[in-house]
Amino acid sequence: MQREKCFIYTLLAVVFAVYVTGCGGGGGSPTPTVSGVAATGAPMTGTVFLKDAANNPEMSQQIASGSGAFSFNVSGKTPPFLLRAGSMYSMSNGPGRANINPMTNLMVAQAGAFTNMSSLNGFYMNPNGTQMRSMFTNMSTARLTVRQKLAPLMTAYGVANQDPMTSNFTIGNGMDRMFDDVKMSVDANGNVTMMYVNGTPLFTGQMGNMAGGNMMTGNIVSPGNIPASTFTVTPNTARLQADGTQQFTASIPVTWSVVNTNGGTVTQTGLYTAPAVPGMYLLKATSAADTSQSVTVTVMVSNRGMMM
Repeated sequence: MQREKCFIYTLLAVVFAVYVTGCGGGGGSPTPTVSGVAATGAPMTGTVFLKDAANNPEMSQQIASGSGAFSFNVSGKTPPFLLRAGSMYSMSNGPGRANINPMTNLMVAQAGAFTNMSSLNGFYMNPNGTQMRSMFTNMSTARLTVRQKLAPLMTAYGVANQDPMTSNFTIGNGMDRMFDDVKMSVDANGNVTMMYVNGTPLFTGQMGNMAGGNMMTGNIVSPGNIPASTFTVTPNTARLQADGTQQFTASIPVTWSVVNTNGGTVTQTGLYTAPAVPGMYLLKATSAADTSQSVTVTVMVSNRGMMM
């Protein structure tokens, strides 16, 4: 009888140990992370930043070269989180995926009713936890508003059912290809402009009020019909502080121009000077030999003193 009891106790101990191990008791909890891809078409490089709702010290991580990937260990941090790469933003309500791209920037602006990049950058520099929580409460509606407004364009690229903030993001395909072909600017007054790389307009509206914008559905064409560029511009994205400068180069002789009114200046040698007011501006290089060939690049301008 005693031997049978010992057998039963041993069996129960084994079963309990298996149960605890299966529930994670033996290996500990997984590390909570916020990760994603930062891209404007081409993957971004440099640094991505994160702030939490408790105003803990800002976190920073290097963006993986070639993929745009990043990941933060948010153990001990208080959600929601506000993420920034250059002058583009995203948000997360906890561990998970939070990509950073032109559309997530519009979603954050919509959720917080920010009317220009100065106000959004200023909030990031001095965040308020209560407002951050309010913004994320509004985020579901903000994301839906942006996606509905841009649905005709997203449908053309086969990504109508994808969320720019939380969906898997593959460089060179789907949404990334859309950002390669379609460039976005936000000027000093918060006016949003989207256009194909060849200058064909697609959308005009106001930052923080996407529902009131104008989507030019008649100008949308399938991805295969976008004129392919025969040359490259380096760098393909720039991040500057207000009044900063950046030298651009092209692989062939080109004529340089700034697309946005009051969006800075550029010399015919490709030296760009940012305006004093934060925003996302477009710089265009047009082939000197064939004016139908052009490349448009994004320049993100932040408030003075912001780490880039």
